[in-house]
Amino acid sequence: MENTLKKNEIEEKIAVKEIVKKNIILISLGQLVSLFGSRIYSFAISLYILSVTGSGLNFSLTLALGTLPGVLFGPISGVIADRFDRKKMVVLLDVLSGVVVLGLLAASLIDELSLSYIYITTFLLSTCNVFFNTPLAASIPNLVDDENLTRINSLSHTISSLASIAGPFIGGLVYALIDIRLFLLVNGLSFIISGISEAFIDFKVRDRINGESKTSNKKENDKAKNNRFFTDLMDGLRYIATQKWLMVLGSFVVFFNMLIMMGLSVPVPYIVNEVWGFSSQQFGILNMMFPIGMLMASIVLSILPEVKNNIKRILICLSTFSVAIFIVGLLTSEIFIVLNNTQYLIILTILYLMMAVAAIFINVPVNVTLQRLIPDDMRGRVTGTLGTLGMALSPIGAIVAGALVDSISPWLLPMVSGIIMICITIYMSNVKDLKEI
Repeated sequence: MENTLKKNEIEEKIAVKEIVKKNIILISLGQLVSLFGSRIYSFAISLYILSVTGSGLNFSLTLALGTLPGVLFGPISGVIADRFDRKKMVVLLDVLSGVVVLGLLAASLIDELSLSYIYITTFLLSTCNVFFNTPLAASIPNLVDDENLTRINSLSHTISSLASIAGPFIGGLVYALIDIRLFLLVNGLSFIISGISEAFIDFKVRDRINGESKTSNKKENDKAKNNRFFTDLMDGLRYIATQKWLMVLGSFVVFFNMLIMMGLSVPVPYIVNEVWGFSSQQFGILNMMFPIGMLMASIVLSILPEVKNNIKRILICLSTFSVAIFIVGLLTSEIFIVLNNTQYLIILTILYLMMAVAAIFINVPVNVTLQRLIPDDMRGRVTGTLGTLGMALSPIGAIVAGALVDSISPWLLPMVSGIIMICITIYMSNVKDLKEI
């Protein structure tokens, strides 16, 4: 009898590992299609708008419509992800994204590819992405075992980095070589195929590992019967407020992107182009360093074994990032040293690669920590709320930096951002609740 039980346990573990492998492959393929499709669509459509109108305002409006749904619907998507079947949401929203793109194709064939159609499609596609990404992110811990939680997050960042690097390049080729309507057809069908493949993902691996008979989706469906949407939203906010470790870590997540925008994304391009006079090739090389560094770090992190103390890794990498961005400010100030553009480019390239690697070794452990410690029935709301706050503060950081770069020495922005990050690191290292998680 005992041997039979052991044999059954071994067979169950083998079965779970096979399911986890299948899930990782299907999730990676689904994200690959979805992210590449979205990035290529955004770039190709942007080029189309610029070529047709020649207007920077029309181009910027497309970008705004692509980011607005994330700010508007982030918390709402979190509540819905906690109340309804996440698997159905993921599959439905990917298929719906394909339908939206094919709808633009149909409208262009019946009438023409007008700006109003493009604006509506961009907004709807971005909205679908919000309601797709939130339930998928909230479900990650339920799709794999603990051994693969860091790996699947690392693969996700790898795919995102690849899409950032190759998306614009492929989008440019698509626009130059393929009729925009043919691209819309392929793009729309790829979303639908991705959605169909995601229907084969097992969203209940965690239940099998824990031996639970009741699934989280069952609890979500029971909860959905109660008409408490606003109450559920407030419950998520109250949960964040009552968990000190989450307040500290969540605040860091929210402000991290804003500080990158203030310290790097706005002032450095201004300095290298307007002050140093970088060529377009030099500026292009510099811009490639961050996604390349993130890609390299994501691959390495997916291979490394799981670590027990994620907070220690986060603090070490945050220190590295903070010092690197401070050095960027010091370098661009030209107080201690003046170099030629090639020398500046080499040093900035090294610093950008350092920050990109550190960013991945911060983001992935943060995601893993949040996924492990936030209860399944709260994960969607917390993820949606933090994502919305991060998206809302990033443009604020860009606006503030844009205003300051014209009125103060631009090198002060990366230097001050670095100092703020150093202070955040020191504070986080002394928070007892963080040390204990």
